[in-house]
Amino acid sequence: MARIEPDIPQGSILESDSPDPSLINVQCLDPSNYRKQTWKNGLGETAEIYIYPPDQDFKTDSFFWRLSKHVIDADCNFSVFADYECTTIVLPDHNKKSMISLNHKGEEMTTTVKPLFPYSWSGSWATSCQVPNPPVTNLQFLIKRNLGSAQFNVDKIGEPVANESGETGKKLILGSFALVYVVEGNVCIEVDERHMEESIYKLSAGQTLLVERDEDASPTSIVVQASDASGVVGRNVSDATILTIQISEAKKDTLFTDYSFPPTAAPIDIAAGQRTRPPRRKGSLVVYDDQPLQGALQKGPLAAGEPIILPSDETVGELASSLQSTGLSSVDEGMRRDSIAMLQGTLDSTQMYIPPSIALHPQDTDVPPPIVRDRLVIEDFPVHTISTAWIKMVKQGLSEWIRLPAIVCRGTADGPVVGITAAVHGNELNGVPCIHRVVSEIDVNKLHGTVVAVPCVNMIGYLQFKREFGDGRDLNRLFPGKEDGFASQVYCYELMRKVISQFNYLIDLHTASFGRINSYYVRADMNDPGSALLAHLQQPQIVLHNSGQDGTLRSAASARGIKAITVEIGNPQLFQNQYIQWSYMGVMRILDNLEMYTMDATKSAHERGSRGPPSTILCSKGFWIYTKTGGVLEVYPGVNTIIRKGDLIARIKNIFGNVVDEYVAPCGGIVIGRSSNPVAMSGDRIIHLGVIKRKGESLAKEAKENY
Repeated sequence: MARIEPDIPQGSILESDSPDPSLINVQCLDPSNYRKQTWKNGLGETAEIYIYPPDQDFKTDSFFWRLSKHVIDADCNFSVFADYECTTIVLPDHNKKSMISLNHKGEEMTTTVKPLFPYSWSGSWATSCQVPNPPVTNLQFLIKRNLGSAQFNVDKIGEPVANESGETGKKLILGSFALVYVVEGNVCIEVDERHMEESIYKLSAGQTLLVERDEDASPTSIVVQASDASGVVGRNVSDATILTIQISEAKKDTLFTDYSFPPTAAPIDIAAGQRTRPPRRKGSLVVYDDQPLQGALQKGPLAAGEPIILPSDETVGELASSLQSTGLSSVDEGMRRDSIAMLQGTLDSTQMYIPPSIALHPQDTDVPPPIVRDRLVIEDFPVHTISTAWIKMVKQGLSEWIRLPAIVCRGTADGPVVGITAAVHGNELNGVPCIHRVVSEIDVNKLHGTVVAVPCVNMIGYLQFKREFGDGRDLNRLFPGKEDGFASQVYCYELMRKVISQFNYLIDLHTASFGRINSYYVRADMNDPGSALLAHLQQPQIVLHNSGQDGTLRSAASARGIKAITVEIGNPQLFQNQYIQWSYMGVMRILDNLEMYTMDATKSAHERGSRGPPSTILCSKGFWIYTKTGGVLEVYPGVNTIIRKGDLIARIKNIFGNVVDEYVAPCGGIVIGRSSNPVAMSGDRIIHLGVIKRKGESLAKEAKENY
């Protein structure tokens, strides 16, 4: 009897209809064709291996990337390349010890670069080079930072060695370009061995293989094997060393604002349908079904599976005209080559990722390398400059310093000193990107006064992903510390003495701890006008009156006349973009109110929807409700929700599912925080309940919480 094959379920497996990757250009670059030039100062020689776009003059023209080979005969200064990232790779010389020492911006420290260890730095830094044993040969790679990035790998190629997939000498090229430079020996390189464009290239020491491809297509594979001088691969050939550079284009709207890349002058002759790189590729991100558009209003419903192409720089009016179904033949080249776009109509809309707005507008703090100081002294840092420093705090068990990172933004005019601290508890991290955004926003030429940001106070807890300091104690219950106390007390004492003493205002950024989640709220002494103003300017969901006197950094600062608030920004050990944006806007409002920094009115209007919650609830007191027995805890109200007296808020069940206890709200209020850990012991937390202030109620002079 013939065997009957079962029907294959339709739609259960999805495959990409993307075409095979077309190589735009593959060239073997020979040293005889490198463009050589002797340095005017006579201290060396440069051979330009390749520059993209081709035929650009790196001295006068803007370019994407450039690879060159240098022979350095004596100590010298490297040229400055603003907006570029520089990477050097010293090449080995078996007859002597090759290395160079680089010094950036006249700092005391120098970096020794040894052979075949890629070393990168900002091209805007003034860099001097010392050559202990000249001459030294090195490769230098430049790439414009806002246009792309590069990845470097040095490999020893010899007897067959399999990679993680069991394939020998195989590499996947994912970016737009790949460069394979042969440092030593001979290699045979097979490009795209499973596709019709398969080609084999034989290279010897000093030669370079250039591969240019469509980055939006599927990966291109190359196989590199050691060979003899004639290109024969075998077991008796010598080992070879290669450097592979993979170059990826940046994915953002302004990718090619500086210039347009012309087609490569000499593409390889492969398939008849060969395509050259267009001067400017549109994005091929496709939105399906009911997925919302960012920054545009959708007019009318779309048919299921109908694609919406998100253009990179068209206006909303132009976008509306593109929201029409189109046949595959009329789809733009970027979409046609996108393996995701070709699955239109087959994916659930929730599977399509759209980068959040903050990811589309990265903000680099662009700060210089740090200096090391014994303590923070504002006057030691130059005006109208952003500086970074490591502040020596206490010595650890190896007799080395635990150092505190500090970012000092000094303006052009006198004014107050505002301190911003984060990660006093090592796993409370939302304050870190908040600080990064504040620093990236500040133009010191428009700043009055000084902003000092400490993105991580508890370095030991931060590195161990935990709340406490190295001795297991909570720093934020031990301020102002003791000079002769135990480890946590000494650390708190030194923090107050070396850093906090410089501040006029303090914004201390926190989150909930493990097993709990928080609303976005501020803890402040609302009887103090200065602190109350800071709390209101932060514009949180909730303000909780708390007078201090509880060992916190805020209370210790307040006792020394520093106006201080604690900002609780959501949950531990993760980043929550909405809360981070709100807290960042709150800090900027405080700086604006203190007449230190004027907020950009245009930007403020643009970000109005992200400036903060629409209203703030003031609580006269707050307290935690705890379990009376252990078991599986179910907590029902969410944070920032108002509950009434008698509302059921939680249940405890045993492991078999029987309800053993129920908890109701003892009074009305708002949920400031709550437990997120279902495994509860007797005496564990349930919810942090805020008692909403009544009109006419006087706030207590001493108000604390049952932490």
